[in-house]
Amino acid sequence: MTRSPGGNKLTGRVVDALKGGDHAIRRALMATRILLLTGMSPDVRIFDGIIPRLPDAEVVPWLDPRPHESIPDYALRLADSIGVSGDVIVCGVSFGGIVARELAVHLRAKACVLVSSIRSVRQLPPWFRVFVPFARFRLEAMMDAIGTTASVWPQRIRTRSTARLTKLGGDAGSWHRWATASVLRWHASSDLDRVPLVQIHGDRDKTFPIRYVDPDISIPGGGHEMALTHASEISRILGGLTAGLQMTQTAGT
Repeated sequence: MTRSPGGNKLTGRVVDALKGGDHAIRRALMATRILLLTGMSPDVRIFDGIIPRLPDAEVVPWLDPRPHESIPDYALRLADSIGVSGDVIVCGVSFGGIVARELAVHLRAKACVLVSSIRSVRQLPPWFRVFVPFARFRLEAMMDAIGTTASVWPQRIRTRSTARLTKLGGDAGSWHRWATASVLRWHASSDLDRVPLVQIHGDRDKTFPIRYVDPDISIPGGGHEMALTHASEISRILGGLTAGLQMTQTAGT
């Protein structure tokens, strides 16, 4: 784990808490509920290495999105379905981190954690940002056509990128089409900064390369799936965050 030079005060508390030892971290984790959001592929196995290390963590089930629903509106519905607020930390991976930012505000969360994710569309790599101006058009229909075409592409010449595009086609691709379009249309709510944020990123992330991100904490060797491959480090940082928040609360009482 490497703390970035520009890391915020909350990141400093995480580092200080980690120096305090595992006992304080375990005690803090027992008292803090952590809500986990998967990435665009809603596969809960991304947290297989994290959940056993976090005694009060749970994965938030995704809701079916409404047509053309914005991320802020979706996050509000998701918050209503969860029914908790206040003493929680919201942690999201990739696309889940984007939703987590909005969700944390509605839940009045103690903190929000981004893993392999972005703070805003400004942190998208250039090859994603180039599509932002097209987001106001019939983007979903275009993606459906692209996905359907990719699915009939001959197997012998299909690449990894072509295989990913197949997720956009047909009825089965409705979630991926909505999630992709909603990111490109994302206008972050004005009050996101009310919730303290920690952004954790791997220096080998190819989906959101770290040179465009400027995270608070970087993980050497971490790729886009580091929530799974570096679960021990991510869990320890979450533990340090809970302990750091607890120390701050105690100092303020």
